[in-house]
Amino acid sequence: MRSLAVPAVIRPHAIAIVAIVAAGLVTAGFVHDAVILDLVFTLLLYAVLGQSWNWISGYAGNISFGHAIFFGCGAYAAALLVTHGLSPWLAFPAGAAAAALLALVTGFPTLALRGHYFSIATIAVAAIIDALVRTQEWLGRANGFELPIATGWGALQFADKGPYIVLALALFAAVQIATLALEHSRLGYYLRALRANYAAAASVGIDERRWKLVAFAWSAVMASCAGVLYAQYTLFVDPPSTIALSVSIDIALVGVVGGIGTLWGQAAGALVDVALAKGVALQLGGGGKGYDLVIYGAIICLIAALRPSGIVGTIVDGVRRRRGATDTQAALLEPAA
Repeated sequence: MRSLAVPAVIRPHAIAIVAIVAAGLVTAGFVHDAVILDLVFTLLLYAVLGQSWNWISGYAGNISFGHAIFFGCGAYAAALLVTHGLSPWLAFPAGAAAAALLALVTGFPTLALRGHYFSIATIAVAAIIDALVRTQEWLGRANGFELPIATGWGALQFADKGPYIVLALALFAAVQIATLALEHSRLGYYLRALRANYAAAASVGIDERRWKLVAFAWSAVMASCAGVLYAQYTLFVDPPSTIALSVSIDIALVGVVGGIGTLWGQAAGALVDVALAKGVALQLGGGGKGYDLVIYGAIICLIAALRPSGIVGTIVDGVRRRRGATDTQAALLEPAA
């Protein structure tokens, strides 16, 4: 019976992933509006970044404000390899290795901290990395890199935006499947136990630093893959667009708005984040003198204040309350034995 229960739980999520991929493929193949295609690509990219942040900040409970440095690992790996005449496909393993190593090196001391102390530490680490990149000639300093223009799958550059959406869909699906597997794995159970009560989890033999380092490394790998796609899409990489604190805050906002510690919260958060930012900017960005940022920030604050568990978190809580009320009503109506 147990072997049949797990597929029943996973099946709706698998159907949703397939449906999103199918809809994305239709969009990539039949929609030719550059604005819409750019919106879809950005949405998928932020959904991946938000989910990677969710592994350490949602499931493990360590809120990070420096996640952009892992995004930058992938972007700079692509820029360095391409500018030196190597295949951009090598940036995926190279960026993933660099990001995982950086996560292990920085996570070993910082994951010993809890609460806002860890968050402050991640800001400090990100500031150090940012300053280091801006002063290193081989990393482009503050000017960054302009990637040489080429076309084709070998160069991972395309004249149309459709192939980029296909690649972003593949990455999104892979990250969602990995997160679904996390929720039903030993690592996922350990992380949730540590988030709920680290002292109780440690008392039964769960090594907090070990398992959080594993989650931190995997979250860094996913963010780096998104960085590779970003670099190949924009053909320009510099510190403000990849490793700046503002990028880390954008990633965190996706998780906070959508609902941390949930499978679909990051996709919902990315939809709200990107749709509001792009939509308001298109309506008021040119003549609104920055009003788009004010409106966007106000909407984000309202969502966070009125629905602190996020969009998906609120929906899940509502479903659980209704299910609990139904079960209670059924128990009351059941005749006594």
